[in-house]
Parts: sequence; C-alpha cells; structure tokens
Amino acid sequence: MTANLELFNRIFEFCQSKIGYDTYDMLPMQDVNYPFIVLDDIQNIPVNLKTDVVGNINITVHIWGNDEMRLDVSEAIDKLLKLQEIESDHFKFKARLNEENSQLLNDTSIANTELIHGLVTLVFDWFKS
Repeated sequence: MTANLELFNRIFEFCQSKIGYDTYDMLPMQDVNYPFIVLDDIQNIPVNLKTDVVGNINITVHIWGNDEMRLDVSEAIDKLLKLQEIESDHFKFKARLNEENSQLLNDTSIANTELIHGLVTLVFDWFKS
C-alpha cells in the first residue's frame, strides 16, 4: 500500500470517528445533511535516500456546513490542525505544523443558499515503519 492511500484512510477514519461528520472521498452528488467533510487532493512528494524512501504529503480537506454551523466548521478545522502524528500499518506521518493552513469561507455558489466552507491543507512528512 502507498503512503498517500494509508494517510488518506487514516484521516478519513479520523473525520468520521473523532470529528463525527459524514465523510466522503468526493463531493456527494445527492443531497446530504450538513455538516459533512470531503477529502480532496493529495500530493505525494517522495525523496529517495541511499537506503530508504521518505517524503511529504499534502492533503486538502473541505468541511461544509449551513450558515448556522460556523462554530461547528471552525471546531472541525481546529481538530484537523491538531493532528500531529499518525501511524498506519506501513508508515509513520508527522505533521509539518508551520506549513499547514486553513480558511473559513462564506459560500453562495448554490442559488438561495448560504454555506460555511472550511478549507484545510494538511502537510505531513512520512517514513516507513
């Protein structure tokens, strides 16, 4: 299994169990209840060393809520930004806290609807276990 897939799976599980929101691997095409989370783009940058391969991964997470869920979305952002270490079956991930970022946006892209859109970019160094 690859580092990016193992990290994706661990963050997916974290969002469902620790944040408690329905979590998707793409924006749902059907109507779903707010708030919900979408795990989006992943960028894996491997570094080949003489004796090993390590690297870093960026993953984008979207948190969607209705206009009354600003606090809920903000708290979900905070929980994601507090992820410092994750361990999977084959890899260890350490957050690069100084490179992560987040935004809390008002979204009116759907007619007659005001949404709160949290956007988080998490950055992890990864190592083989």
